[in-house]
Amino acid sequence: MAATLELTHERVDDVPLLLGLLIKLQFPEILDHHLPLHPLHQGLSNGWLISVWIAYILSQADHRKSHVQEWVDRLHHSLETLIDQPIRPVEFSDDRLTLVLKRLSDSTVWPELEADLWHTQCDVYALPPVERVRLDATTSYGYHTVDDDDGLMQLGHSKDHRDDLPQFKLMAAAAEPSRLFLAGDVHPGKAADDPLYLPLYRRVRALLGQAGLLYAGDCKMAALETRAEIAANGDFYLTRLPLTGEVAAQFPGWVEAALTGAAVAKVVTMHREEELLGRGYEFERVQAAVVDQTQQNWTERVQIIRSESLAQSQTAALERRLEKAEAAVRGLTPPPGPGRSQFTTAWELERALAAVLAEQDVEGLLEVSFERQETSRTKYVGRGRGGPNRPKTTQWDIRYQITAVRRNDPAIAERVARLGWQVQVTNAPEQRLSLSQAVETYRGAWGVERVFHLFKDQPLGIRPLYVKRDDQIQGLTHLITLALRVLMLFELLVRRGQQQSGTKLTGLYPGQPKRVTERPTGKRLLEAIARAQITLTQVNSGGGLRWHLRPLPELVKRVLGYLGLSEAVYTRLAINSS
Repeated sequence: MAATLELTHERVDDVPLLLGLLIKLQFPEILDHHLPLHPLHQGLSNGWLISVWIAYILSQADHRKSHVQEWVDRLHHSLETLIDQPIRPVEFSDDRLTLVLKRLSDSTVWPELEADLWHTQCDVYALPPVERVRLDATTSYGYHTVDDDDGLMQLGHSKDHRDDLPQFKLMAAAAEPSRLFLAGDVHPGKAADDPLYLPLYRRVRALLGQAGLLYAGDCKMAALETRAEIAANGDFYLTRLPLTGEVAAQFPGWVEAALTGAAVAKVVTMHREEELLGRGYEFERVQAAVVDQTQQNWTERVQIIRSESLAQSQTAALERRLEKAEAAVRGLTPPPGPGRSQFTTAWELERALAAVLAEQDVEGLLEVSFERQETSRTKYVGRGRGGPNRPKTTQWDIRYQITAVRRNDPAIAERVARLGWQVQVTNAPEQRLSLSQAVETYRGAWGVERVFHLFKDQPLGIRPLYVKRDDQIQGLTHLITLALRVLMLFELLVRRGQQQSGTKLTGLYPGQPKRVTERPTGKRLLEAIARAQITLTQVNSGGGLRWHLRPLPELVKRVLGYLGLSEAVYTRLAINSS
């Protein structure tokens, strides 16, 4: 009888690349150092369990615990070869991964773990120095039940527009210009943003060990105690001021000074290459606050800026409101007819006009004219048929009719001139951060927003949140931020490799094999590698087992080169291969 040929396939795709990167970054060793094993623990260490799980999350775009064991079983030979350790059938069971999340939830070791990971990736890949740090917060919701006031999942102001669902909050820091994730703190969903900035600022300052850095954030970072501590430490801040309290009262005067007052001569126009950013001016003022029971005084620059893009969007919104108000005003006095109510007194019509203009926030921008209209009709007095001698009476009907709606162009022009204005403050000296540079720097907030986008959507996608207990939620959040670090570093290294080599990667876009881009995303790169379907095949011909790996695509070879990894991370899988 002819020998039976048995073939067993393992689709490895991007898994060797991801695990090779994690090993190069010393993830297993660092995690094991900060998450020591329980005395009765058997099998793979916490570091290896977490590293393989991160590879699963990035490769499969799925963080669910219940699917990891099945995936590991399909890639059993490949994973054992890559980590050079035996993998038992129970290693990645749901129970063991639950214990992993519990260990990751330990907030006492998390700051030091994050610091070691950051320093290692800087040392391994010679990352550019940190020039600025961006601080911001986001939320992520789940279909949970709010049991008490102490849990993480609480109702609060949702940045995902789901105020009806409980949420937790992530306070994060991103390094600039690299846009890499630095550190993150998990808080209950009902926590206000303002008090969360200082604890993370202190952590990041200790992590980086640098003084004189610029910390940027939105208006919730503008609390006086936050600005005071940053200034007292010799660091710099850049933040928008919220239009509340004293600022709300002073802000119209600052804008008026730029338009018609003493600051007209100080207003400068700001450009970025050919793009008009806006115009504005600045002045200095002295601030004072108590930091650690010591009075601190410092000088900050108040920058009054009219953003061109914001002014355009607000002008367009004003135009839409004017159109709605004009249509609503004309509809107040329809022609007489069945079911159409009429205004019989001038004061009722004036009140309705005021309500429409106030609703659309266009008071004083439309001029409305109306007139009193009287109509008469003659009726017979009493019941019965009319006759030549029957008495008659005249009935007068009064209605007020809108005759014209005109735009008050001078008033509209004045309103438009006052749109798009914002106020931001910084204690950085002008020689370090000019007014134009301050505007450009603040506009770079999209970097941390992209961090949040990756955190909440594919391929990491912490939503939907399947775990329920607080320790599991916190542990899963920490796990996703670990994967986020790897994904963003992977993306940065590929982009840097393209720039240094002067060549562009192709094959990233389905249906467009020759299309190139200077800024490929990590998600698109991993999808392109998965489409290559890199497969490891076990051949059993009766005379022994042999492993065969299909040739690596050019895309994978070049990406490995950009990461500083050898092709051996793939080829070593093919034991006894021809």
